[in-house]
Amino acid sequence: MQGANQNNNIDTMESKKVNFWQSDLDAAIRLNDDERMWEIIAAQKDQKAAHEALATLVPRLAYKIDGKNRYSEFLAVPVIDKPDGSVIGNSNLWATAVHTICEALDVWVPGGIYKTVFNDIRPYDWVGTWRPEVTRGHLTRILPGANGDKMTMLTQPIFLPKNAPRLGFICFVATSEKGWPALPAADTLRDQRFQKVVSYALADHNFENAPTILAPDRFQFAIPDGICLWLMDLNKTVGIKAWSASPIMITPDVVTVTLSLDSDEVPTTQFTVLKHQTGMQGLEDIMKTLHHLAPMADSPTDMAKAKEKHNPLA
Repeated sequence: MQGANQNNNIDTMESKKVNFWQSDLDAAIRLNDDERMWEIIAAQKDQKAAHEALATLVPRLAYKIDGKNRYSEFLAVPVIDKPDGSVIGNSNLWATAVHTICEALDVWVPGGIYKTVFNDIRPYDWVGTWRPEVTRGHLTRILPGANGDKMTMLTQPIFLPKNAPRLGFICFVATSEKGWPALPAADTLRDQRFQKVVSYALADHNFENAPTILAPDRFQFAIPDGICLWLMDLNKTVGIKAWSASPIMITPDVVTVTLSLDSDEVPTTQFTVLKHQTGMQGLEDIMKTLHHLAPMADSPTDMAKAKEKHNPLA
């Protein structure tokens, strides 16, 4: 019995340690203290679990209104625009489609959950650069009394040939009074109906050029799912000849992916993956997709020279 009691004491101590670092992590996120946030992550033995906790906590915000608890979470719908498509960044099209999109979300989101849908489809060029502070800023914009000012941020354009698909996200906040918003149980028919309704709403009467839509999901799943599907479409339409991935020195959050494309127009492009958005599992899924599509480059591609030769803004 003494040995069993000792094991129970050890389990209790370990549980308290887990609760402590997660509470500490949550506090760092709420204070927008990125340095402290990554110090806490780096100190954990189980890096996969630590990154999973980070990806779960950043898009969530708990608060009170009139003494009642509210729990909000930032969710996303991946949108892959067809080559020569005009869905992403098309405010006029969004204005005609938003009512149908909101109705489709009403059907898909479980009862008792309120939603706030953000205007327009955010290109991954923007979403892929959102620091935790930016995501948290989007969350706080829905709070009563918020000033509603637009967020400002640096973006990293993803330069692509004209015949390439593009990736974007419909972003919305789900809010519940009874704990974190629960997503509905898996239902293929319900998801397919949502995808078709939203795709046709954004087709603008050109159904052959309708975008590909995935079902709504939590950020840590929607982001890598969207990237993986976009990469597969990019390989089909343009061709990915090789790729490389490398972290950057100034932050442990960012992984830069460089693609060598089968295109004279834009032979090389880059995009970033933020680990706080995808978790380690999401990052692994993206790397596996790239491994499946093309060989890894022997050496980093010189993006500076490629940009000088091919000016995508011309």
